[in-house]
Amino acid sequence: MPIYVHQAGPADATSIVFLHGLGLSSAMWQPQFQRLPDYQCLAPDLPEHGKSADVGPLSLKEASRQVADLIRKYTPHGRAHVVGLSLGGAVAMRMLLDVPEVLDHVLVSGASTRLDPVFASVNGMMGFLSPDQLAQLIFLQSNIPQDYHPLVLEGVRTVKPAAFSHFGQELTQIELPHQTHVPLLITVGQNETLVVQQAAREMSTTIQGAKGVMVPGVGHIWNLEAPDLFTQTVRSWVTDTPLPQALRAF
Repeated sequence: MPIYVHQAGPADATSIVFLHGLGLSSAMWQPQFQRLPDYQCLAPDLPEHGKSADVGPLSLKEASRQVADLIRKYTPHGRAHVVGLSLGGAVAMRMLLDVPEVLDHVLVSGASTRLDPVFASVNGMMGFLSPDQLAQLIFLQSNIPQDYHPLVLEGVRTVKPAAFSHFGQELTQIELPHQTHVPLLITVGQNETLVVQQAAREMSTTIQGAKGVMVPGVGHIWNLEAPDLFTQTVRSWVTDTPLPQALRAF
């Protein structure tokens, strides 16, 4: 069963695929759709999330394959830029291993390296929270404007609770490429946890060919916290133009 994909922009334009975070959905990328009208924006609901809630179970390898399939189906030349946040970043990193031929440029934010099972189990515990409790946790972690709260609520109200434990299991087995010939930008918010910041630094220094930057004043879901800066970062990266001056290289 294929995963759901939201499409915005002209079908014959350069394509950017946006991969959402854990417990969220394609709805979280609405600000980017609005700011990138000259691109074809494709945003799937990953397995066990949103309108793909009945597709699963969630695994990085299977999600990588499914996203590659939609790139081949919906893009003119079978390639796309890929932007992933958190869970979506982990899927994008898996794609670098499995299907680099469908990737043009890749940008990930808030992604993780392999975690000890004890730390990874925290993700599973989130599955016991109610949708409203999960939303409140997200709002505590990121300073998301009130106008964008419905975009978060749409995701937390449809995610399957099992997705959290399944992703926790995946975090204990994450594999990362040693090098990449696909331009790879690794970003992390200044207000992220130390674990996530360390993961970003580790990836940017151990993956040959990757570039790492810190984003001042933002947390985990910074595409909603600072949509203009996030979108400008995406646009700059995929067009090989200078990144916004606010970003700080590792």
